[in-house]
Amino acid sequence: MKTRLVLLSALLTVFSLQAQVEWRGGFPGRETDWLCARNWSDNRVPDDLDNVVIPDCSGRGAFYPEIRSRSARVQTLRINSGAAVSILAGAKLTVAGYGLPGGALFNLGKLENNGTLEVIEPVLHAVDYHGAGTFIHRRSDLQPDICSVNCF
Repeated sequence: MKTRLVLLSALLTVFSLQAQVEWRGGFPGRETDWLCARNWSDNRVPDDLDNVVIPDCSGRGAFYPEIRSRSARVQTLRINSGAAVSILAGAKLTVAGYGLPGGALFNLGKLENNGTLEVIEPVLHAVDYHGAGTFIHRRSDLQPDICSVNCF
């Protein structure tokens, strides 16, 4: 019984460390810059422990995130209907969901990739992939599936 309580406590701690961060966009001069902390709900750029949500911003200037020239990593990414994310040439986005419930990448909007998109998850959920960039889908204990345009 004591072992179960310790295990339950550890699991709750792990899940509580994951934060949900929402894109706000529109910070003057850097309206679409993913790496601008002021564009995010908690004023910091999301990282491996964050569950990122990109909402429909059409009523707030339609500023959607672009990853321009560096790498970004998140735990999960949800792109809501009407929303968009762009990965520009030379940039990379890694979604390291590791099979979390609901999927690492859930896209109901538009995902434009001209750089590299890496998703680490056993199964893809609702991926609508666009762009001339590279898509890498890593599944646990398997070699990555790498494809370019027209993967699906």
